Order: sequence, then C-alpha cells, then structure tokens
Amino acid sequence: MAIAAAAAACLVFLILGLLVYRAVASSTAAQFDEMLQQQAALALRYADHEYDEGESVVPRSLDTAVRAMPLDVVYQITTRAKQLLYRSPGSPQAPLAIGDGPGYSNAVLDGRAWRVYSLSSAATPLVIHIAEPLEYRDAALSRTLHAVALPLLFALMLLTFLIGVVTERAFRPVRRMAADLAGRGADDLSAVNTAEMPVETHALGVALNDLLARHAEVLARERRFTADAAHELRTPLAALRAQAQVAARATTPSEARRALDKLQANIDRTTHLMSQLLSLARLEPGSSFSAGQTTQAKVVVDLVLEDLAQAAREKQVEIMLDGCLQRLPGAPEVLYLLIRNLLENSIRHVSERGRVALKLIERDQWAVLSISDNGPGIPSAERSRALERFYRIPGSASSGSGLGLSIVGRVVELLAGEIELSDPPLGTGLVVTVRLPFTGVRTREPITT
Repeated sequence: MAIAAAAAACLVFLILGLLVYRAVASSTAAQFDEMLQQQAALALRYADHEYDEGESVVPRSLDTAVRAMPLDVVYQITTRAKQLLYRSPGSPQAPLAIGDGPGYSNAVLDGRAWRVYSLSSAATPLVIHIAEPLEYRDAALSRTLHAVALPLLFALMLLTFLIGVVTERAFRPVRRMAADLAGRGADDLSAVNTAEMPVETHALGVALNDLLARHAEVLARERRFTADAAHELRTPLAALRAQAQVAARATTPSEARRALDKLQANIDRTTHLMSQLLSLARLEPGSSFSAGQTTQAKVVVDLVLEDLAQAAREKQVEIMLDGCLQRLPGAPEVLYLLIRNLLENSIRHVSERGRVALKLIERDQWAVLSISDNGPGIPSAERSRALERFYRIPGSASSGSGLGLSIVGRVVELLAGEIELSDPPLGTGLVVTVRLPFTGVRTREPITT
C-alpha cells in the first residue's frame, strides 16, 4: 500500500515537473524575446538618428547604447535592399536574417544557434537584425529549473516519508489483527478487536467479525448436529448388535428367524435414519442450492408417489391428490425432500386404511402445498417444537427418527417460505400448509405455528 501510494506521488510530481518545465521554458523564452525586441527598438532609434544626420554608415557610438543592455547581443544594420551598413563586434559574417520584415527567427551561424529579431524603420530605409546566442537562454532556463527542482524533490521525499509513516500507523492494527488470527487455534472464532482501527480499515474489521460470527454459528450447528446424530445412532446400533447376538445364539430355526426379522426391521429403521441425516446435512448452510428456479410439480409429485407406493400399500393408506399447480418454486432436489418427508410423515402416523391428501394451488404469487391426514395429529402445545431435530411427540407410538418435519422446516427456510401446522376442519389429524413464494423472496412475516 505504501509503495503504491509513493509510486502515485512520484507520478504526480513527475507530471507536475513536466508542466513546470514547459511553463518555465515558455515564460523564459517570452521574457528574452521581449527584451530582444526592446533592444532592437532602442538600437533602431539610434540608427535612425544617425542616418537622419547624413551618416551613411552607422557610427560605433551605437555599440555603447546596445552594450548597456543586460543581454549579450550582436546586431547588423542593413537597408531594405539588403546592403550591409554596419556589423557589431562579434557578429557573424553571414547575414543574421534573410527577411526584411519584423519578426523572430532562429539561425545557426558560425557553429552557434542564435535567436534573431528583425525590425524595419518607418522613417528610414534601415533594417536592424539583433540576435543573442540561445546558449544564454538555455543557461538561464537551467538555473531556473534547478531552483524549482530542488524544492520539488525535497517535497517529494518528504511526502514519500510521510506516506510511509501514515500508512504504517494506519495498518498497524491490521497487522496486529493478522498476527492475532495467525496465532489462534482452528476452533477459536472469537471477534477481533476493532476499537483501535482507523476509519479506513474499521469496516474490514467489522466485516471480519461478522464472518467469524457466522462461521461460529455454523460450527456450533454442525457440532450439535454431530452430537445429536451420534446420540440417535447409538441406540439403533446397539439394538442391531443385540439382535445379531440373539440370532447367533438361537437354538431353533424359528427363534433364529424371529431374531433375523427384528434385525432386518432395525436395519431398515437405521438406514432410514441415515438417509434423513444425510438429507438434513445437504440442507445446511454452504450447501449448493439454486434459488429462483422453478420445477414442474407433476414430475416431483410422481417421483415421490412412486417411492412411497410400497409403504402406502403395506398400510393400505389412500393418497389423494388435488390441485392444478403446474410449477413449484425451487430446485427439484429440495422440493423432492419437502414433499417426500411430508407424505412419508403422514403415512407413518396414520393408522391402517388411513387417508392422506396432498393439495397444490397458487394464491397471490405463492405456491401453497397442503398435506392433511386423519392420524393422531400433534397437540397444540407441542407444535412449536415439532420442527426441531430428533424431537418426538411424548407418548407417540411412532418409530420415526424425529427428522422428517425438521427437514421440511429447513427446506421451507431455504426457499424463503412459510409453514403452518393446524387442525383439520373436521375430525382428528393434522394439516401441514407450506407456502413458497415464486419470487424467491419472503414478502411478509412468516406464519407461526
């Protein structure tokens, strides 16, 4: 940062130096030209005076008037017919200028560069060509530039030093923060100190603390998830081991068969639990999720019904489908998890020959999914915890894992939707209503259950 700022300062001063050089060179040339013009006018007045007195050749007394001026100049006096009348001491043998009219010109004579000004007399046929060596101008320009360059160079050095000091002090808290972060352990996500940070870097510290807080929340959620999953898996795994031991110790084929049947049922429950755990893990923050996407409702519903057909047939559960909704907001994977867990949860809790109804409609730019059943339902006092992981209704006879509605709640959250648990209009059971916005953005406060 300091190097970049110093480089920018050097570039600015370089451009400033070039501008100063051009300004000084132009101003110096203008001043010298003005003085040369004044000398030419003065010398021509002397020459006109001598010529009016009958002198055909301008006397040397003119040299005294010209030499009294500050510039070391030479001159030549001619007529308009280009007849040389006088050449000052040190003047080149060749004519200083070709033209007769007034004006400036440059010439290289006797190996030297000259700046020439020619002026014609209005009263006599005289023309004066007065010149000065350009080397004197270059020397004066060089002295002026040296006088200007030294303060500029000193200012540049001072500015570079101040940039380094200010940058070092400004980024000192950032370096302390970097050292603090480098010395932390992998699980230390505490906030960094932003009290001493300047205004320019304070926003960086605040954003970093927000990021650390989000990562801490994700890490805590993952730890809770891991602990809960380990706790939930411990019981079925222990049961699997016990049932395997019973089958191994069986003395009759019928006893072994009963033990193997229990073992198979427990394996199915454990497999279902693992499947739901993996589904829930995929829905955690940081997982891939395409927002703003829509999916054909029939494709997802048909796939869910096909997967749950066997479970419905075993309990002789009637699944009724109602609705004309063509598309659902969301990716196919998450919508599959949503509808499957809702229907699977209802099938599991209803009694044999029970009924489950799935209704899909659109209302005010929202897709509304309503799943109702005639099962035991959920008491009103327990509905606030129904979406928690591994939560089971006290006294429930279901063998579920307590993750079905938790997965549903997570999908609804990802899709910026709403979920509501209510009683059916008539009879017992439960109605789960899910509202998903087609815009992908929640436009009102979520409904509480």
